[in-house]
Amino acid sequence: MKAIKKSVFVILIISIIFISLPTVSSTSYQFNYSTDSIYIKDTSNNNFMLPYKPFIKNNVFLIPLRATVESAGGIVEYNKEDKSIFLKYGNRTGKLTLGKTIGIAREKTFIFAEKLFVINGRTAIDIRYIALLVSGILEQKNNSWSITFYPIFNKKDALQHNTTLYTEPRRIISLGANITEILYAIGAEDKIVGVSNFSDYPKEAKNKTQVGGFFNPSIEKIFALSPDIILIARGTPLSVIDKLRTLGLKIYTSDPHTINDIYTLILAIGNITGNVEESVNLIKKLQVIEKNITDKVKNISEANKKKIYVEIWNNPQISVGKDTFVNALIERAGGINIAKNLKGDWPIVNSEYIIKENPDTIILLYPCKKSDIEKRPGWSEINAVKNGEIYIEDPDIFERPSPRILDGLVRLYEILYGKD
Repeated sequence: MKAIKKSVFVILIISIIFISLPTVSSTSYQFNYSTDSIYIKDTSNNNFMLPYKPFIKNNVFLIPLRATVESAGGIVEYNKEDKSIFLKYGNRTGKLTLGKTIGIAREKTFIFAEKLFVINGRTAIDIRYIALLVSGILEQKNNSWSITFYPIFNKKDALQHNTTLYTEPRRIISLGANITEILYAIGAEDKIVGVSNFSDYPKEAKNKTQVGGFFNPSIEKIFALSPDIILIARGTPLSVIDKLRTLGLKIYTSDPHTINDIYTLILAIGNITGNVEESVNLIKKLQVIEKNITDKVKNISEANKKKIYVEIWNNPQISVGKDTFVNALIERAGGINIAKNLKGDWPIVNSEYIIKENPDTIILLYPCKKSDIEKRPGWSEINAVKNGEIYIEDPDIFERPSPRILDGLVRLYEILYGKD
């Protein structure tokens, strides 16, 4: 939003860039195994070398555990102390113990035909267990098998482009300060390898590698960081997104307009990163804050609701339209936005209109002095000015579609109607 304030032209561009792109769908892919080969092949004809050939023992088809899970993008961790093996594929987990016949996959118990054993320094595993771990479907033909994998995340983004993930990304680039905040809020900050220049909260985000602004990021820096996925916020031009897609980079775009849209985005990012429980808990916490304010507003009659003028820039005087977060917050907090019915998300408002509407409260979302407002010709007759109801506030908690938007809701209610 800080970039918006620098140029009215940027505002106009941002309002039109989010048009639809063709939908690309993908629902599954396969790994093919054979007792005749030391390679497994996926449906894109990528070969992954195995430490030994899959083989049949006691009528069970056995494959190398680590090579299979890691080639699919999963994680295998071995604990020498208790000889246990922890597996993770997306948000699906499993646990095995060498020398035992029982394994856990996705909270289900799997009983092996015989105790787990090691061959050539690698664990041999029943292929059916891997299928259970990844929620896959097995098919058999003679001495060959295939596992069909289904995605852990398969959703259309803000541009109606289908984003499909089979494994949890380990390297994420955030092209949105609000997205960076969400990643930190759900505990996925360790996966961030790059952020936009405006990612300034929490303060630790400033230590991440910066890849440029959301409007003009460095394609070279982004590509060099080898991201598994790029999470993009409203404002990044289609030309930039197209270039990133051309390079084969996976992208998920977002364009939230309401508080509920923020909840949806938090859950989507939680699903992408594997932090589902954390994202759900965060949403519940935010909903409690929201409900506390909206319950109070129910007791305010329409006649007693205060009129408010919000100014995000002074030259020209720019306010907030009906399809903005700030307007949504004003209405949730029980206020009336005098610029709501003006044209555009960020309407330019002349002083005559503001004086005529006579707001009870004025909020300024940029660095300035109250005296600058009080000295404007004719403004001394505005109720907000006469009563000293002029506030200079942090723009990020009002404009940035992140979890802190609820801080903005609480603050706005306090400005309008005071603390309880």
